[in-house]
Amino acid sequence: MKKGDSFILDFWEKIFLFFQKISLFYWIKKITKNKSYFLVDMWVLGHLVLAFVSTLITYYIGAKCRVIIWIVITYAILRVFEIIVYQFNVLFFDNYRNKKKGEPYKIKSATRMVILLLHNYFEVMMWYSALMISILLLNGNFTKQKSWWDYIRANVLNVATFNSDDIQNITGEFTSVLSNFVFLENMTGLIMTIICLARFINLLPNVEREDD
Repeated sequence: MKKGDSFILDFWEKIFLFFQKISLFYWIKKITKNKSYFLVDMWVLGHLVLAFVSTLITYYIGAKCRVIIWIVITYAILRVFEIIVYQFNVLFFDNYRNKKKGEPYKIKSATRMVILLLHNYFEVMMWYSALMISILLLNGNFTKQKSWWDYIRANVLNVATFNSDDIQNITGEFTSVLSNFVFLENMTGLIMTIICLARFINLLPNVEREDD
């Protein structure tokens, strides 16, 4: 890089390259040398199912076993982090890295990319629901007077619309932990909705209309 050139892109590219390595999926691909689209599709779909099941496990079984709660919390945090890092890499840095290597950068399908992103979007909502239930269980504030669906709906609304009213209705007054939780959930929703989803929806192929 010449003196006076911009460094900001290289700076963040290296940071997100490092973040990428804090990912189970990265090491699975590296160890197995499997770079197939099938693996990516199964990884995304499988984790959506796992996140959904985790909400049921924490709601119905979590109070009986703290080990389950801590496993869900740990994996949920790692997975949400992995999703955000992956989306930033796809959006900003993968193409840039290929250009530096003199290699072409292509995606298999814009429609497939949006569908996978929507899977990630709903998966994040499920992980945050499981996290919220887990936090309330650890704090002793969990109540089954609210249904499983109440917890899901509260977190879906907070991620999608940044509306935390339902979370407050469930938890009452926010503790510092819950305030930070809601903030992180809002930031994740902001990234997934405004930055990632808006970007890739623009790539969807045009549809012919009869009026044309």
